[in-house]
Amino acid sequence: MLSPINLHVDAVFVLSVRSFHDRIAHIEEELQRHGIAFEWIFEHDAAELDAQLVEATFAQSDMGPPQHSLVLKHIETWKRCVARGYRRVLVFEDDAMLASSFSQVFSAAMREADRIERPYMIYLGCGDNKYAEPSPRSDSVLVKTSLALPATDAIVVDQSAARLRLEYISRHKITRPADWLMREADAAMGIDQYWLSDPIVEQGSMTGRFESVLDRKRIGRSRMWTALRFRWDRWRRRTLRHRRAEAMQEIAVAPSELRREALAVAVARMAAALIAVGAFTGAAVSNIASLIMLLAFFAAPSWWTRVRRASRQPLGFASVLFLLLLLLAATWSVAPFGVALTAWTGWRHFVLLFIALAIFDTRAAKLAFAKVFVVAASVAAVASFLTIDFGSAQATSDVAGGIILRNHVTQGMSLTVGALLALVLSRHAPRGSWLQWAWAAAAALMVANVLFVAYGRSGYVVLAITSVAVALGLWRGRARGLALVVVILLALATSQLSPMIKQRFDQGVQEMSQTASSEQLTSMGIRMVMWETTTAIVRDAPLFGHGLGSFPEQYQHRVTARYTGWKATLTEDPHNQYLLILAETGLLGLAGFVWFLFSALRQLLHGPFRLIAISLLLAWCITSLFSSHFHTFNEGHLIAMLLGVCLARESAARDHARNQSRSAASTAERTSA
Repeated sequence: MLSPINLHVDAVFVLSVRSFHDRIAHIEEELQRHGIAFEWIFEHDAAELDAQLVEATFAQSDMGPPQHSLVLKHIETWKRCVARGYRRVLVFEDDAMLASSFSQVFSAAMREADRIERPYMIYLGCGDNKYAEPSPRSDSVLVKTSLALPATDAIVVDQSAARLRLEYISRHKITRPADWLMREADAAMGIDQYWLSDPIVEQGSMTGRFESVLDRKRIGRSRMWTALRFRWDRWRRRTLRHRRAEAMQEIAVAPSELRREALAVAVARMAAALIAVGAFTGAAVSNIASLIMLLAFFAAPSWWTRVRRASRQPLGFASVLFLLLLLLAATWSVAPFGVALTAWTGWRHFVLLFIALAIFDTRAAKLAFAKVFVVAASVAAVASFLTIDFGSAQATSDVAGGIILRNHVTQGMSLTVGALLALVLSRHAPRGSWLQWAWAAAAALMVANVLFVAYGRSGYVVLAITSVAVALGLWRGRARGLALVVVILLALATSQLSPMIKQRFDQGVQEMSQTASSEQLTSMGIRMVMWETTTAIVRDAPLFGHGLGSFPEQYQHRVTARYTGWKATLTEDPHNQYLLILAETGLLGLAGFVWFLFSALRQLLHGPFRLIAISLLLAWCITSLFSSHFHTFNEGHLIAMLLGVCLARESAARDHARNQSRSAASTAERTSA
């Protein structure tokens, strides 16, 4: 009795080589497990290739006998399909690994294929861990796709497609391996390619089951490394793949509420810009603006729809999850609950990040935010060069030395952010206009202040990382290489013109190395003591920590028992973001924080704003090894607003309109050319 698979196709072919005994045994076992009757294709083994056939079929290329052999074996299946009058055939390569659900899914796919009218090919696998995204409005098993076919381990081809492929190779000599050949032939001959929404075959040479004999990238790699790489890619692309953009459709508001909606959202967006400005000018500005932003947001008729949209974005969901983990950590804290709850409110800027994701759903809104921030940062840079005191400087500032913002670290980091946003504004300004030059000049002004006035090591690190990211991300081709060379040359020149940079880093290294012998408190010396003490605190409760808000008391107890003098200086912050999270929430909290960081990479967005956000996030992650920059008021509010604004998913309708506009522009260029 034939299996359900054989009832849906007229033949099952297996491509193999007579000497591949391990693969032959494997595929026999796989197909017997599913009761599939099959026919071997042993013709055209690499060791037995006919030289005249190879010369007649292939043109000059870098393919060798193994690649020639596989192509000829696939061609043999097309010939048999046509010659025997088969409606369609199923073709396996000998390293195919079938899922337990193969029979059910394959049967469903073939029932759908029965309704296809054009020539078609169906790919059953997930070569190189490539997956087709199914339509959110369809429960179809088949997905019509333009994705490049990555492998040929398991395919179904109908007679019309087989005939057209034979016609194609009769007119073209082959220069590509089997998967490339099928891509080119199908595109040229009008053959539709379908994938499965959930693949039911994996390729043993990609999973590490067998050593590859065709892929030059995998030949020579250990099977263990191949297996680990495959499983990582599968988890990353299947589990962590982007959420669909379909959730970001336009927000519908009743006509009678349009004016209130527009006003409320506009006020909330302006307040968001003032929160970011207040992060480097004064806490009062940020606090007042935060309240206004919250009130305006909830006054908008669309607030609930926007909350739902933000929660569906990876970063929005992760920020809420992290806040809930912190709140949970408050319940087991050794500190009084009131203290723990106060510590939880210290992370309130993550709520602001979530709201920013909800309201900055247009490119115009992001550009308006950037303009407010750049103007404020430019004024601050000019005031710094002129040493103007606006009265907002704190005790840690040095107005006489040009530090007019909250402190030298905040000044360096915020002016670097301003320079990045100014570059984006310059790229969006009309080419050659005075505005384009004005924004570029503002960026140069702020960079100069970071290099020659603001002496914060964190500012230097942020500037270096984001400069390289911008050089690599905002340009393409030769312009990218030129931009990178310019960044490197400027960095070398600046290090010579501004000895403060080298001096600051040398000082930090010296302070760290002299911690044991130093008789006085130093910035990096006390950090060494803090990290050592905090590590001991973490070891006492590694999984869940001591609870939110517990660090100051735990540190006091531990450090006074260990040290005296300056080393016994108390602190509420170990000056390492990751150690602080570990000490209070353990590995559970750190996992939530890492997931938050990774979720930023998963935001379905492209363009300069994403580039800026990711480069700043990377810089913040590095500087947070030496400070708690995601938690402290200044840098915490700054990065929260920037991530929320820059990574907010822009509405699908506006994305579509912009893409249509770009497409029309590119078409016009090609036509005029």
